Amino acid sequence: MDEPDLSAFEVLLCRAEESGNVGAVCRAMKTMGLSRLSLVGCPEYDEGRLRAMAVHAADVYESARRFPDLASALAETTLSAGFTRRRGARRKSFSLSVEDFAARVSDLAPPRRGGRVALVFGNERSGLGAEEIGLCSLAVHIPTSEAFPSLNLAQAVQIACYELRRRALGTITGSAAAVTRAAADEAVARIAEELRDLGFFTRGEGEALRAFLRDSVERSGYSLSELRYFESIFRKTAALARRPGAAIR
Repeated sequence: MDEPDLSAFEVLLCRAEESGNVGAVCRAMKTMGLSRLSLVGCPEYDEGRLRAMAVHAADVYESARRFPDLASALAETTLSAGFTRRRGARRKSFSLSVEDFAARVSDLAPPRRGGRVALVFGNERSGLGAEEIGLCSLAVHIPTSEAFPSLNLAQAVQIACYELRRRALGTITGSAAAVTRAAADEAVARIAEELRDLGFFTRGEGEALRAFLRDSVERSGYSLSELRYFESIFRKTAALARRPGAAIR
């Protein structure tokens, strides 16, 4: 059996504190065939402890990229999944199980179009915050016992990577690339401006609408031309609303 190509996927660790945990994450990733790691708002680590836990996967850490915040880390991604067990206000309206995520992500465009899919994990004590979950395209949970639902960070990464490997997801070449987070944000900002000028939403509703549109674009895996077409629908509709009966080209 050929080695599955999982290069479309990367693991983002937000504010991870323990050197040993980060080393264990590197080992968990490499055993499942993933190699892209990003450290978001993370401290400097005890490399001796980290390498001891990574065993032969220290190269994953050595090639890791660092970012000051999650927004900048997601700028080049095409889809992002925030792993969390928490529900409630200011969080996603639904959450996929890790099995459903792995099964459905093969039906989403980015992995098949050469895009980058981020698996986002929070730190060991508090997980992902509401703002961090809000930046992700969707929420994913690992079904655990209610008696003790908390997983070690490296264990959670291992389960997620295993599910992706089990589905043998890979990149299929020959199709248009999915748009990045930065391109999606720019288009959504222009759409929101058109809708705001029309009085479509109140000032307080704008942020929620932009997040909804951005998540929809990323879950759909639009190519750049598809995103431009999507944006043009709003632009032309807004023009019609301003000038009823006018011909729009």
